[in-house]
Amino acid sequence: MSQIENTDPRYVRSRLKLRAAFLELAHEDPETLTVSAICERTGIDRATFYRHFATMDDLIADALGDLADQANRQWEATSTGSGSQLDESTAIFVIYLKHVEENWALYRWALGPNGSAKTLHALLERSAIGVAFELHKLDPTLSEEEVAFRASFASGGILGACVHWLSTDKPSISAEELAARILDISDQRLHRIVA
Repeated sequence: MSQIENTDPRYVRSRLKLRAAFLELAHEDPETLTVSAICERTGIDRATFYRHFATMDDLIADALGDLADQANRQWEATSTGSGSQLDESTAIFVIYLKHVEENWALYRWALGPNGSAKTLHALLERSAIGVAFELHKLDPTLSEEEVAFRASFASGGILGACVHWLSTDKPSISAEELAARILDISDQRLHRIVA
């Protein structure tokens, strides 16, 4: 996250094409994802692929992390710092979880036992950023270290619940039900954490 982002338009276009091709292919069958398949789909050569990503795991973490970042930005835009924007937070979380549900095989594979540790860590980090944002607003007197610790704890629970949800061949509950359960538990815990 702290690395300097290349903003050259050609670089950005190539990166976006690689992400889009990954998501298309992953939706079709995540087990067949290879650098060759991504390059064939995009028309981008392998050398260019490797200028962007050292490994396929890096592309997976980047693409899925970017989707989580988009959800975080939406959520941060609605945050009032009161912790009371539960309906808005639920709606944004549901949109994100519906994306996960629509790409069930991909997320189940990427976050499962044979998946990518980089992806797991990327999503954990993104979740912690969102929680830390709210914690800063709820209690500005908390130290950076305390916010980071509490955010890591809470985001681990959120991601753990999602991984549990993904542990079956198909969803056992809807995205709406999962969002409501996670946010209800998080809301109760957040108020205890801040208090």
